[in-house]
Amino acid sequence: MDRRTFLKSGFASVGVSSSNLFLGSGLGLLSNLVAASSAAPTDYKTLVMVFLHGGMDSLGLIIPATSASYERYTNIRQNLAIEQEALIDFGLPDFAAPAFCQSMANLFQGEKLSWVSNVGPLRQPTSKSMIEQNQNAMPIFIGSHNSQVNLWQSAGMDPNAREGWGARMLELMQLQSTAITPNISLDNSQLFTTTLNMPTFTVDPRGVQNIPRIYDENSVPAQQALFYNLQNQQRANLMGSELAARHVRTLENSAELAEVLTTTNETQVNYPATAGHSATNFQQQLKMAARLIEAAPRLNQNRQVIMVQMHGYDTHDNQDRDLPNLVSALFENLEAFQNDLEARAVDERVVTFSQSDFGRTPTINANGTDHGWGGHYFVMGSPVNGGQLIGEVPAFDVETDKMLYNLSIPDISVEQYASNLAKWFGLSGQEILDVFPGLANFDDVDFGLFG
Repeated sequence: MDRRTFLKSGFASVGVSSSNLFLGSGLGLLSNLVAASSAAPTDYKTLVMVFLHGGMDSLGLIIPATSASYERYTNIRQNLAIEQEALIDFGLPDFAAPAFCQSMANLFQGEKLSWVSNVGPLRQPTSKSMIEQNQNAMPIFIGSHNSQVNLWQSAGMDPNAREGWGARMLELMQLQSTAITPNISLDNSQLFTTTLNMPTFTVDPRGVQNIPRIYDENSVPAQQALFYNLQNQQRANLMGSELAARHVRTLENSAELAEVLTTTNETQVNYPATAGHSATNFQQQLKMAARLIEAAPRLNQNRQVIMVQMHGYDTHDNQDRDLPNLVSALFENLEAFQNDLEARAVDERVVTFSQSDFGRTPTINANGTDHGWGGHYFVMGSPVNGGQLIGEVPAFDVETDKMLYNLSIPDISVEQYASNLAKWFGLSGQEILDVFPGLANFDDVDFGLFG
C-alpha cells in the first residue's frame, strides 16, 4: 500500500490533526505596523533560530579597543584577555573582535549581520538600585540553565512555560493546514518550536529516516498491511487512539518530506571542515535547514520557524582553548549557510538570529567564566540592515550601575528583541502583543534592523 493509496483508504481515518532604557527616543515598533490582514500570507519567510547551548560568552567577542577601556578589559579578563595583536577590526569604531571571529567580521562588514547588545530576560526596565531595594525586579532563577532557557524560548517570566514564542507566532498567522507543520527543530523537540496544539516537528539533520520494512522501496507488503491494520483498530482508550494516529502521521509525513527533499538542490557551497561532534552536528543542521527553506513552496509553508542548536558553550573551564574553536566554527558555518541560501536564491526570505541560556560574566573563574545575565546577540541575513550595533556595550567594570556584582543587567528585554523579528515575520501589532504580553512593560522600540 503506497502513500497515495493509503490516503484514499479508510485507514486515513485514524489521522488526528495536531493541532529599553537608552532607546526610548527610537521609533515605535507597534505604532508603525498596519492593521492585520485577515488573509494568510502568500509570500515566503523563514526565521532560523540558532541556540547556543550552555550560555555563550558573547561579552568577550566585542572588545573595547581604545587604550583606557582596553586596559580595564585586561584587568578584569586577566589570563583570558585577548592580546591586542590577536584582535581584528570588524567595522565597529572603538571596538575590536578576536581573530577567531573573522567570519563574523566578514558578515558584519558585508552588512549581512548586526549585533544587539546586552539583551536578557527582564520583568520591566530594571536598574541596579531597584534590585538593591528588593523590589522583586529580577527574574527568578537567574543563572539556572533550564530556567533561563525556558525564559528565552518562551519570551516570558514563567520558568515552567510549555509554549515557545516561535510556534505561537505560527499559530496566529492563519496559515493553511499542512501535514508537515512549519515549526521545525533539527535538534530534538524544543520549547521554542512547541505549543500545546502544535508539537515540534523534528527532523534528523543527517536525513529523513523511516521504517524500511514498512515504508520505502524495500517495504514488505504484508508487514505494511499489518502495520496499518494494527493502527486502525478501534480503541476505547483515548491515549491509545492518539498514539496510533501519531504512528501513522509520523510514517506518512516522513515519507512525504523525504520525497519533497529529493527535489532540493545539493549545496554548491563549500562548508568548512569541522572537528568534533558539536561543530559537525551544527553544520549538518544548517545544511538541512537550507534544504527545508528551499522546499518551503513544495511543502506549502509560507512561514517557517526552524531551530538549530550548537552545544558546548558552558565554558567554566578551558575557555581559552574551547571558545575560539566553538566561535570560529559557529561563524564559519553561518557564513557558509548564508552563502548557501544565496546560491539557492532564497536568502531574501530568511533571517537567522541567536539565543543562548544567558550571557556570561565579565569576570573570570580561573580559566573560564561564570553564568551571567545580559549578553550580545546577532541577527543575520540579506533582509537585515547589517553592520550595526543596537544598544550600548557594557563597560568591563563591575563598579558601574550596569553591573550587579559581576552580572550585566540587561538594557533590552527578550520581548523587545524578539518582537522586532516578529514584525519582519509579518505579525500585526496586536498579534505581537498576543505573543509577547510582557512587551507592554517596556518602551516600544524599532531597532531599525529591517527596511
